[in-house]
Amino acid sequence: MVAVKTQKGGPVVRLTALVCALLVVLAGCSGKQEPPKPAAGFTVYEGDVYTFAYPEGWTVTHDTDERGAPLVEVHGPTTANGTYRGQVIVSRTDHFGAGMDVMKVQARALNQLSGRRIAGERDVEVPGAEQAWRLETAYEETTSTGATVRVRSIDVYALTGGGTMLDLTVRAAREEFDAVGMPEVESSFRVRG
Repeated sequence: MVAVKTQKGGPVVRLTALVCALLVVLAGCSGKQEPPKPAAGFTVYEGDVYTFAYPEGWTVTHDTDERGAPLVEVHGPTTANGTYRGQVIVSRTDHFGAGMDVMKVQARALNQLSGRRIAGERDVEVPGAEQAWRLETAYEETTSTGATVRVRSIDVYALTGGGTMLDLTVRAAREEFDAVGMPEVESSFRVRG
């Protein structure tokens, strides 16, 4: 009888371990960024290049902006003063060649021209985005019933690897902003592949 000496961690074992490690890495680096499971009471909107969570029961509509670019709007229930309890809007500009610095200048200028006060701005991380920037504004809006509502609005601009500029806007009456789930919507924003 011939004794066969086995070697722990021999070439076959090491090759198998290497292949398994590569598969794990490749699975984690796939081009498609999967959205996280939404918080209780939220559902996920899945666009072709982005996702976000929004409160269940809110109304989703598809439209275009003044340039003809696609627009997704999500509205909460209407309040007694004629406003939405909360609103989420995502606009996009494909083939945005100007870059994030130009977007920052444009966004600041448009908000100031429309009488909005800039409450804060900073670069942020949006999973899947090449670059992202957050702009918070405050303003007053007169409703159809004549009431004045103080609005808190946050825009998150995200530039994809394919050159699409996304603008996620979340807004609500200042005193209800957190209660209606706007922070959860903002933090759920993801760019896909």
